[in-house]
This record gives sequence, structure tokens and C-alpha cells, in this order.
Amino acid sequence: MVIKRIRQAAQTNEHGHEMLSEAEAGIMAEEMGLAVGTVYEAALEAGIWPERYVRNAGSFSCDEQRRLMGKVVAVAGCGGLGGYIAQFLARMGVGRLLLFDPDVFEASNLNRQVFATRETLGSGKAEAARAALAAVNPSVSVTAHRLDVTGDEAHPHLTCADLMADGLDTLGDRARLSELARDLGIPMVHATISGFEARVMVFWPEGPSFGELFGAEAESTAEAVLGTPAVTPAVAAGLQCTQIIGTLLGHISPAQATMVHMDLMSMRSEVFHF
Repeated sequence: MVIKRIRQAAQTNEHGHEMLSEAEAGIMAEEMGLAVGTVYEAALEAGIWPERYVRNAGSFSCDEQRRLMGKVVAVAGCGGLGGYIAQFLARMGVGRLLLFDPDVFEASNLNRQVFATRETLGSGKAEAARAALAAVNPSVSVTAHRLDVTGDEAHPHLTCADLMADGLDTLGDRARLSELARDLGIPMVHATISGFEARVMVFWPEGPSFGELFGAEAESTAEAVLGTPAVTPAVAAGLQCTQIIGTLLGHISPAQATMVHMDLMSMRSEVFHF
């Protein structure tokens, strides 16, 4: 019934893609007592793009977009990197996000953290991110946990995750997160930022851990010394999310253990293979 109605309501856009408008999807969901995500998924199964995802066409197939709706990503940290990661993944249509951050927003976060506003100062980072993402894409299930993701309390909430996104700060935290992801049997997509420099890498359960490659001492990071302008976490998180999507869809494999280091100011990059 729902697919028949979707076909009747679908239109062809200027690029030749069959598309269901956002307004029509909302009306159908309300009238048929369905979650709007169910309508999106039915449209994709029929080869029809929900309007909110139609600009993904060409980069993804309808089937790949539908598969993303069934994926679960845990986001460790909801500040500079993690906030952008959560926003990008919600906009790209990953079906479920598990947000972890024990901290609250402070005024020093306003220069770079996407969910930091004057109104959210003092609010939990994970909770503020969840509220903002509900307005971005209501079909994405977002759970906020004011917890240290590597602590014992967080573990029961992680068993359903397909992938871990690293938005943490220190070497020690990242090393613990890498071991946690390995214990869960899931990949971790890592990024580190400092000044106008960033590095991004995927860690696989069967490959070397973060601690094995970079050490695990909980010392001050380069970020604390060089600062973090707004553009660096945005660019790094964009590359991180590209690796996340590629990993979730099977386009990136453990055989591709690669790290990219970027200097945004000089527009130079280096690639390292492990």
C-alpha cells in the first residue's frame, strides 16, 4: 500500500531522478501512522529517492542509501570533531547514532564546536547534539549519553554499534577507545587535529591498535599547544565521515590500512600505509 502511494506521488527532478518530496513523505507518514523513516525506506526499496537524500544520488545508489538507514554508529565525543561527525552522518542518512560525551559546553567551545551556541552553554554536549539533530533529520534515531564512552557504564549501550567514530582529545583516551572497538569487533575511524593540521585513519579489529602505532600516554596534545580554528575539525570530520560511509558500505577494507595527514594552510597531504 505504501509503495503504491509513493509511486503515485513521485516526480522526476531536473536530473532525471524519481523523487518523493519531503512534504509528501511527511503527509504519508502522518496519514498512514508510520514513522517518516519507514516511508523513506519504502521509497528507496522502490528505487525512488526521498527528496532529502536526492543530492546523494550519483554518490550512492538507492540500495546503498537504504543500507545506511540500517547502520548504527557510536560517536565518542560531541565537541569539535564529534559534533560535525554527528551532523554529517545524520544528514547523510545513517539510521542510528549513539552519542557519548560527559562534558558540557563552555564559552571556549564557541569558536569551533557546531552545537555550541550561547543558548547551549552549560548544557550537556551529547544532549544538545541530540536536540539539534532531531530538527535536521527526524528519521535518524539519536541516543545521548552523558558518559565516558570507555567507562563500564557505557559498554551495554555499545553492543549494537557497527562502527566507532573517534572524537576524543588525548592519546590515552584514543588508545582506550581503540581497544574498546577491538573488543567489540568493530572498526574505529580516528581523526586528530591541531592548528591547521589533521590526520585520519581507520583502525580495524584485526589490525594494529591506536596504542600500538602512536602510544597511549595521557599527555597534553598538540591541539592544546597549537589551538584549533573552526575549519580544521570541519574538514577532518568530513574526511572521517567519508571513511565511515565507505566502511559501512564495504567500499573500504582492512587491507587498506592507510593514514592521511593534511596541512590545510599549505594544501599539502601525505599518505602513510601500515
